[in-house]
Amino acid sequence: MTKVLDTPQRRGTVLGRPRSKPRQRHHIDHAILKQRYLDALPKYFTPTAALASAGAYPNQLAVWREQDGEFCVKEQQARDQIADQLEGEAIRRAFRGVKTPVYQGGLLAGYITQYSDQLLTLMLKALRPEKFRERAEVQVSQPIIKVVAGFDPAEAL
Repeated sequence: MTKVLDTPQRRGTVLGRPRSKPRQRHHIDHAILKQRYLDALPKYFTPTAALASAGAYPNQLAVWREQDGEFCVKEQQARDQIADQLEGEAIRRAFRGVKTPVYQGGLLAGYITQYSDQLLTLMLKALRPEKFRERAEVQVSQPIIKVVAGFDPAEAL
């Protein structure tokens, strides 16, 4: 049986000899984790999923945002990629449509293409707000008199 010495000077040594293999610390450089997160964000769409994919802890994101301005810029660029992907998908669904299966008697009869009028409307409002925004016009035919305590509105006229 091997005797393990447990004195402060020799802790972890076997009979005064150092261990054959030093302990490996599982520490990954934060720069690598940040880059993994930034690469994963446009792929997984949410910070939580991107952090999990990168192998980083959820609270690490707040630290990176606080301490690294360049990281914030790169994260915004990744978010812009997500927005571009979503916009591209919205345009595809509005113009090219989505093929939906049609069943008759429990059997597949074919497909129809369904277009999204709602996505088309949203895209038009975003791209041409001066023409397609919702407008509300208010017309007042009589003067509005604000009543304030201790003030007689008739005196103001």
